[in-house]
Amino acid sequence: MKRGLKFFIMALFFLLPALILSGCATNAGPTTSQSGLSSGNVALSTKMSSSIFLQPVSPAQKVVYVSVRNTSTATGINFRENLISALTGEGYTVTNNPSAAHFMIMSNVLYIGLESHNYTVAGALAGGFGGAFIGSRYNSGTSMVAGGALGALAGGVIGSLFTQKHYMMVVDIQVEERHPGTYTTNSTYASQGTASTETTYNAGTRNWAIYRDRIVSEAAALNLNFASAEPLLKQQMAHSIANLMP
Repeated sequence: MKRGLKFFIMALFFLLPALILSGCATNAGPTTSQSGLSSGNVALSTKMSSSIFLQPVSPAQKVVYVSVRNTSTATGINFRENLISALTGEGYTVTNNPSAAHFMIMSNVLYIGLESHNYTVAGALAGGFGGAFIGSRYNSGTSMVAGGALGALAGGVIGSLFTQKHYMMVVDIQVEERHPGTYTTNSTYASQGTASTETTYNAGTRNWAIYRDRIVSEAAALNLNFASAEPLLKQQMAHSIANLMP
């Protein structure tokens, strides 16, 4: 009798995660809701380090040059296609000739992947455009079942199966608008020994107004994987950048 009970408990231990999963499957598909705030069971959000406001322009001036760089460790992102598609949807014509553009959008993908102790949304936003990520404690949370060695072990297995995964995409952007007569000043600081610095100034009429920002998009869901999160992050990021344009 005891042997049969022991066998039953062991069988239940191995079957329980599968039974729970069959009733609580996570849908992390690529279809975004009309609100843009969720996709299936995936919660989406986008934040900026600051706000950019551009004056409205005539339809003839809605011509933009797009440059996308990727200095993250991820490869094969192809974010430029997403951004061009979003801009086209907002009524912009994309040109490969900077001289023909009224706007230029320069973007750099800094990070795309799991949010962690070292890479957080709050830390990325605190760093601002061109700044480093300021790591802060991040708790994803897992479920644990207490009560006996077997219960604790089973809780650990179930908790690992139902972990809230957070992925984020961090992009620095520079938006330039053609503005005749605009005066631009750049400065470079160089260390001269232990107690002095040297500053070099470079000023001139550049005819472009410059706006800079850092944008962070986040996708979160139970058991979300990168393959499902990546297209959602790119779509949300492209939507946010395109909607900055007037």
